[in-house]
Amino acid sequence: MAARREFLFVCLLSFMAHTISQEDYCKCCETGLQIGQYFCVSPKIDLDTQSECDCDPYTRMTNVTCYPIPKVKCNNTEVSNSSFFYRQSRCRYVTGQRYNYYVAISLSLFLGIFGIDRFYLGYPAIGLIKLCTAGFFFIGYVIDFVLITTQIVGPADQSDYYTPFYGPALYRLTPGNLNQ
Repeated sequence: MAARREFLFVCLLSFMAHTISQEDYCKCCETGLQIGQYFCVSPKIDLDTQSECDCDPYTRMTNVTCYPIPKVKCNNTEVSNSSFFYRQSRCRYVTGQRYNYYVAISLSLFLGIFGIDRFYLGYPAIGLIKLCTAGFFFIGYVIDFVLITTQIVGPADQSDYYTPFYGPALYRLTPGNLNQ
């Protein structure tokens, strides 16, 4: 019942977004509003992959529709209630070949000494080396477990791990993405 209400709410919001004319698009809102002066609608979620629809696989960003809160001013001009703008939001890119995060951790913990975790993630050469050297003499096994658990090592196809629910994800901070 709750899922049906959410579906109807999303349909209503998408209908409202299509009926709003382009004159209501607020260019000033994109750069002139501070956090807390607007709210954004949650992106559409693909029920099969539990990730955002329209996620760009290269930038890992998607556009979400945002609305200013009532009676907010942008450049000393009050913004109308029907104004909207788009913000870029981070997203998870999950391919059709889904690599389950929990399976990867389990394989790394129990069979990582034999390299099975690396075979699962699509790294057969490293998996073979781990198999022949007993997990790089046990040190590589421990290091790999930490790297897979913290999601530093991911699937070889550069997609994100599949999780069976939509929710918070772990993002690594690098010098290039501190402000996103």
